[in-house]
Amino acid sequence: MKICVVGSLNTDMVLSTPAIPGRGETVFGEKLDMLPGGRGANAATAISKLGREGMLIGCIGHDPFGDNLIAELKKNHVNTSHIKRTMQASTGTTVIMIDNLAVNTMVGMGGANLYLSPEDIDKSVNEFKDCCILLAQMEMEEETIVYAMQKAQKNGVLVILDPKPAKNITMKVLEATDIIIPNEQETKYMTGIEIKNIDEAIQAGRYFESLGIPRSIIKMGQRGALVYTPDRTEHIAAIPVKVVDPVVGGAFAGALACALADGKDIFEATRFACVVSALKVTKFGAQIGIPTLDELNEFVKENNLHDFLNSFTKRLR
Repeated sequence: MKICVVGSLNTDMVLSTPAIPGRGETVFGEKLDMLPGGRGANAATAISKLGREGMLIGCIGHDPFGDNLIAELKKNHVNTSHIKRTMQASTGTTVIMIDNLAVNTMVGMGGANLYLSPEDIDKSVNEFKDCCILLAQMEMEEETIVYAMQKAQKNGVLVILDPKPAKNITMKVLEATDIIIPNEQETKYMTGIEIKNIDEAIQAGRYFESLGIPRSIIKMGQRGALVYTPDRTEHIAAIPVKVVDPVVGGAFAGALACALADGKDIFEATRFACVVSALKVTKFGAQIGIPTLDELNEFVKENNLHDFLNSFTKRLR
């Protein structure tokens, strides 16, 4: 069974700079890289690099940026047959600034991502019958993503929501979600809870449960992740590494989906996603930095992470 991704494809303009400028301030950067990105394309790439079969549904423009994105996806053996091309907008773009502490700031332009329609979903999948998981995020029109999520749920497909950008989240989106995987900023936007410790992450999990989403994974960066379910809650510690590029969303989501598709429970799957994410942040580029399965196995071996993957973490209740 395939993992289906409905999400964005963007060109990332990554500017490395000593410091992020304040409002009205000019700062000179050190280098500019043009890289493949987009939360959807990144997740689909992670799925492919980790050895699972996935399908990516998205939209790009008829421009060189779109050509380059398709070429990179094909290089990583991602099926691009369900990617729409439109003349109505240019390919989506994200400007990313990374400072010398590896903290990033982003400005995105939706572009062609906003031209994916419910009709395109129907053209790409037959009632999601060949899919076991749908990965969804919000860098497209609400009507389209809600349509895909609702249709997937009706056909027994597990729906995982990576809620970026959080400002686009609506109750219709939340009602069609089985597992939500926000970071700290997205959690604060949706719940009003600032995640400063594990207890506050648990509060956020309870808040999502009150909205009808019984399972959540609060990504807390260097503090790890909090997995919340109605019956059990665990904090999974972060793996200490030297961070080069903190952009990890697509890699985490793709790795989580791979593990769940392999029959792992949400706690085991989160540990696997944390290991993939730890290796990813040591590499530059949201998409090109995603590790292959061979690289991941070597990382696990070098860092003695077999016990981390196979053992229970701190159980909170």
